[in-house]
Amino acid sequence: MKFRDDQLPIMQYKGGTMAVSAVPGAGKTFITAQLVCKIIEEKLNKPGKVLVVTYMNSAVNNFKNRISHMLEERGIDSNSDYEVMTIHGLAMKVLQERPDAAGLDENFKVIDDLQKIFYLDNAVKMWRKLGGEKIYRSLLSEYGTKKYDEKSERWWKDFLQISDVLISELKLNGITPEKVEENRELLGNNSIIYILNYIYFRYEKMLNLNGYVDYNDILVLAYKALISDEDLRKKFQQKYSFVFEDECQDSNLVQCDILSIISERVGADNKKRECNLVRVGDLNQSIMGSFTSSNPIYFKQFLREADKNYVMNRAGRSTRNIMNLANSLVEYTVKNHPEKRCREALRYQKIHPIEDVEDLKNPEVDEYGIYAYSMSSWEDVKKRTIEVVKSFKSKHSDMTLAILIPFNSHVKEIAEELRKNKIECDELSSTSSERLKIINILGKILGFLGEPDSPVKFRDLMYEIIEGDNEKKNVIINNITSFKIEDIIKESVFKTTSVCKLEEIDKNIFEDFICKLRMVKDILANLNMPLQELILYIGYELKLNNEDKAILQYVASYVRHKNAENNSMTLDEISQELLDVRSSAFTHICNVIYDIRGYEPVPEKVTVTTYHKSKGLEWDCVFLLYLNNYIYPYSIKGKFRSEHYYFKDEFKNPTAIGKAEVQKLLQNDVCYNPIIKAREEVICEKIRLLYVAITRAKKYLILMAHYDENKKDCPSKYFEIIKKFICENKQSS
Repeated sequence: MKFRDDQLPIMQYKGGTMAVSAVPGAGKTFITAQLVCKIIEEKLNKPGKVLVVTYMNSAVNNFKNRISHMLEERGIDSNSDYEVMTIHGLAMKVLQERPDAAGLDENFKVIDDLQKIFYLDNAVKMWRKLGGEKIYRSLLSEYGTKKYDEKSERWWKDFLQISDVLISELKLNGITPEKVEENRELLGNNSIIYILNYIYFRYEKMLNLNGYVDYNDILVLAYKALISDEDLRKKFQQKYSFVFEDECQDSNLVQCDILSIISERVGADNKKRECNLVRVGDLNQSIMGSFTSSNPIYFKQFLREADKNYVMNRAGRSTRNIMNLANSLVEYTVKNHPEKRCREALRYQKIHPIEDVEDLKNPEVDEYGIYAYSMSSWEDVKKRTIEVVKSFKSKHSDMTLAILIPFNSHVKEIAEELRKNKIECDELSSTSSERLKIINILGKILGFLGEPDSPVKFRDLMYEIIEGDNEKKNVIINNITSFKIEDIIKESVFKTTSVCKLEEIDKNIFEDFICKLRMVKDILANLNMPLQELILYIGYELKLNNEDKAILQYVASYVRHKNAENNSMTLDEISQELLDVRSSAFTHICNVIYDIRGYEPVPEKVTVTTYHKSKGLEWDCVFLLYLNNYIYPYSIKGKFRSEHYYFKDEFKNPTAIGKAEVQKLLQNDVCYNPIIKAREEVICEKIRLLYVAITRAKKYLILMAHYDENKKDCPSKYFEIIKKFICENKQSS
């Protein structure tokens, strides 16, 4: 195996701490897997194993397959010499080994996201009854007070998310409700953390009463167990001789501490020796801080302190023009960004082309390959995107193509436009049609069962479950559903001449209608079943794959919990919850189940996804849409989506204020206004997100921004800078 010059030093690793910073497309998964195999081949791990910790379940499977295949190529049968898992998987192993060391019963259970939402929601509702409603209203602005009756339902959902984020922050920093209470004076009046403390206390009480721990508890308790129990600590240190961490720019403090402890080598004299710890990542691709407790500062610190520090700065993914554009964004940010604190958003680490390995050299195209369009409206963006996609696919049918957009709602919107134009696509978002298909089907079945004489609900259901061309399907379904529902169910309408003639439009759709109709009749015949059993029976009738079965079982569990909370819940109410795309309980479980299998782009389908979900993927051609100020703010004086406009100015970012108060409780310095600091962090993360998006493209890159008079939005300053760069370099090339 021939390695590049920037990979060779990494492959010489024998032990100690090593930091590897890898630019996009440098092959960090490849080199990590190769190094793991080399350690196993040379038996450096004996008598222990090599542990690889990575971020996503799909990455776990990818690493396992790569390492297994590489070992097989070497003729080595050593699958027992390594383990790959997520950090939560590792923490669970620690707790299952010695639950008593963490103060847990051996039958402890991990709460799922569904139950967690129930418990938090219950805690918030109880707080509201005990005076929380009055406290909440005191935080509202004049506008918020005026619109409260109209919009409070949505705002309370926001508050539930704020509570979840800040309780996680408290837990991961080892701060209990009791500690918050003890420090009431330190926190002062109108403290966000103190306001939330009753919710935190009640949530913890419900977990304890029912024998649950949540995902934050798993990490914190595993860390405490390793610290307090010497035998447990030694067991894991001996079990894993080498520890590798992938995507470590997305680590949090507890994760770093757990891996540091396990990687320590302890001698016979009980004195700590070196750590065999390798951390691999890219500070410029740290884009998860908005959603998690991750922070790139921990990787920055490791880069400074590691025994060895290497940079993989060569990448063969993209054309030189695309690399130059990404590098120009780095240079502009580091040297010229007007917000001085945001100049550290990107590390000054340029991507270089591959020169020394012929098979890995950068792709080349006959044209410049990067285009930027400023459009007058979002509708014009959609129209132009479809035109360019059609043109590109007609010329390059063998190439993969992706459209990246900020929001899940836009993913669905663009996917619908593509399908209208007969362009096949895959949606990658938490609310994609494919991922939520079974949820939508079940929601429409239950909606019809709740109102079985409704022609509208019957028509919607049949349209959802019947396969085939949309236009032909529409004609057939509209004609048949013009009859009475009871005549359709009895199948008497199929004896009429007008209905029989519909078979001529499309025989397969017509026959599928009859087949699905009989399935609906069978379900109607079992309507007296308990609701949870009925849902599972519907799954049996639908003949689902394993992924959709898992989702349906989750829904059945959800309904059981709901009915325990509210026995009078109707079929129609459950249907509405299922069909609400904002329901985080369903979108999360669909993502967990579908993300396990990973995703591989194919030329036959256009990928439509959010900027965040594009990380780790690559396409021949990439469209970047909505490069506007609101999405990519340039100045702390701009508008920020992270701020809640209905709160008073001093409370409009309660998450940022709460995180600053957590630092205060930890006796860390809080240097300046947390709302300003949060704005700077958003600007920094959005710069990195743009950098990640640009580096997804291999051969072609199309960027679009637009004007929106209603939202007073316009193309981002970054778009203007990029457009200028393209004009200057296109002419010179």
